[in-house]
Amino acid sequence: MRFAERSLRLVLEVLDGRRPAAHLRPLAEPTVVAAVETLARTAAAERRLGPALLVSVRATTVAAGSAEVFGGYDRGNRRFAVAARIVARRGDWRLAALRLR
Repeated sequence: MRFAERSLRLVLEVLDGRRPAAHLRPLAEPTVVAAVETLARTAAAERRLGPALLVSVRATTVAAGSAEVFGGYDRGNRRFAVAARIVARRGDWRLAALRLR
């Protein structure tokens, strides 16, 4: 699913400081944008490992207009997990929930 990959890649770019959080607003719910902004301000230790590189994304439909997304990203020589929920709102997909580990 292209939206899932594009939105997760954008989240990682915001966390790395390569893009402003405002770029997420058209794609994500306000609570997700606020959480990513907070993480971008407070996650300096993780950034020292290197830039985040999205390496895998999978999505599975859980209901009409809703999908669970999961994948992995690398920072340096470490692998991390990402999970999200995307929902269809007014014909467009939106990032409704996000979890990074």
